[in-house]
Order: sequence, then structure tokens, then C-alpha cells
Amino acid sequence: MNGVLLHFGLPILGIGLVFLVAKRKQFSFKHDIGFVFPKWKDLRFWAILFLALIFAEEFAYQHFGNEPTNSWIGKYSIDEMILRSIGIVILAPISEELILRGLLYAQIKRTALKYVGAIVIPAIIFSLIHIQYSDYVTFIIIFIDGLFLGLARHYSKSVILTIILHSLANFGAIIEKLI
Repeated sequence: MNGVLLHFGLPILGIGLVFLVAKRKQFSFKHDIGFVFPKWKDLRFWAILFLALIFAEEFAYQHFGNEPTNSWIGKYSIDEMILRSIGIVILAPISEELILRGLLYAQIKRTALKYVGAIVIPAIIFSLIHIQYSDYVTFIIIFIDGLFLGLARHYSKSVILTIILHSLANFGAIIEKLI
């Protein structure tokens, strides 16, 4: 199934890890992890900003020469495309955001690095775990996205908001692979 299990297995493992560590460290899912639904005004505000950021990033891609998107058409079966899409649009954002802007954010924020470290360090890790995108422009943009998601998490106090935004970005990436 060409890596489909990877798109399911790793995120599910990551989600389980968050629950285990949070329970062991006695983190509150509401206050520490930020597992609360954002206020509608925050959701609207951050979604509009994120769309503006995505348009700016597309402009950067056009002018600084990214590699063309590899189409999934003809490469994967319909079943594989559906399963990959679920993994990329739903499972990966949930696990990555719970780990990076939930658990890691909460842990770093308690140190001397405070909220700045809690935003920057997960953004660095976020860009490193997406290293499969080889060109430097994409790598920088992923880092900027990580900073943006960290700021959204910090100001909204909601990791659910970052899950939603991350899912929207991944949905856009899937659409590019299908057209």
C-alpha cells in the first residue's frame, strides 16, 4: 500500500504517546495541552491570517522556484489516495499538533525559555520532521508555518485551533496532488 500504513501508524502512535506522557506528567488536557475548542472570533481571526500567509507562501513558491507537485493521479489507486488523504489531513495534524504545540509547548513554557522557546523550538522540530521536502524554500516556509501555528496556539490557548489550521493546509496540499 505504498506507505499508507505509515500515514496511519505513526500518527496513532504519536497520539498515544501524548496521552501516556500527559498522564504521567499529570498535565491537564484543557490547561496544559490546550485541548479546548477556540473561541469563534479566534478561529475566524487565525484562519483569515493563515489564508493570507498561504497566499504569500504561494507567491514565494512562484518567484523562488519550488519543485512541481508530484501528482497522485495514476500513481495510487483511489483507495490509497483516500487512505493517504485521511492520514495527511486528519491524523498527522492531530498527532503533530498534540505533540508539538500541545505537550512540547506545555513542557517548554514551564522552563526559562518561556513562551518564546515554546513557540520557536516546536517550529524548528516541525520543519525538521518535514525534511522530505528537499528545496530550501519549502523548508523555510514550513518553519514559518510552525512559528505561525505556535503563535496561534499561544494567543488562543487552543491546540484544537492549530489542528484545524494544520488540517486546512494539508488539505490544500492534497488538492494540489489531485489536480
